[in-house]
Order: sequence, then structure tokens, then C-alpha cells
Amino acid sequence: MPKSALILATIALTQMSCSDSYVYNGYVSIPHEEWHTDSVASFRIPIADTLTYYNLFVNLRNTTDYPFQNLYLFIDITAPNGASIRDTMECMLADDHGKWLGKGKGAIRDNRFLYRQNVRFGATGEYLVTIQQGMRVDELKGVSEVGFRMELSANQK
Repeated sequence: MPKSALILATIALTQMSCSDSYVYNGYVSIPHEEWHTDSVASFRIPIADTLTYYNLFVNLRNTTDYPFQNLYLFIDITAPNGASIRDTMECMLADDHGKWLGKGKGAIRDNRFLYRQNVRFGATGEYLVTIQQGMRVDELKGVSEVGFRMELSANQK
């Protein structure tokens, strides 16, 4: 590859990565790819703007050793004043024929699931988001990482 083409490719990649609209993107690794029912992934998210709308996502990285088609999650969001909400969310990791969904080849799959859309936070400060697996298995094999992502909503009102 000529040197000028390499420079142009580098500039293009840099601009694409800078245009990403996320304001928070965190991951927690699951030790030994076994997510225990009492293990909680925690994310502390600083909110400075109460007028902006956000889209919230759960990111999951699973292996092909995961024994189920779906994954139930318990998601808690606690505001700076202590008020909290809890949701249950189902994430489909494979289709009805057992074909893995998400991106990736080989043994690892990456999935991003929309949790809430056009969310506006009512107060500034640090919010705590916790995610816990809600399957009926004490040690859920095949989950290597869980993440939480917050993006600016394109639908600002």
C-alpha cells in the first residue's frame, strides 16, 4: 500500500471513531465465563445534563458454550437521591434453529440490546446501574462480559 493511501486510511478511521455518539461505554468481565446469580455488574454513570435524551444499551459477550437461546437480566438504576427502578429484560442470543446472533466468528459473540430509548435523567449526579443474570441457574456458563452503553439520542425533543 502506498504511503499516501495508508495516511488517508488512518485519517478516515480516526474520523469514524471520533464520530461515535456514545457518552458512556463500560464492561465488566465475568470470571471463568461463569456468571453467578449473586454476582452483579455495576456501572457508575455521571450525568451533568438533564435536558439531553439518551438511548441505553446492554452489551453482552457470550461464547458458543452458552447453553440457552435467551438470557434474562435484572437491571436496576439508582439515582443520586436514592430512588431506583428495576426492570427485567430478555435478550435473545440465538435464533429458533440454534444459530448464534450478534457479531463474531468462532467461539465469541458480541450482542448489543436496546434497553431504553429517549431517556432523560431528572437530576445531575452519579447514577448506579447494576445488571444481574436472571436465569434459573446458579452458575451460568458461557457469558464472558456484560456491558452498559449510553448514547446520545438522535431524536432530541
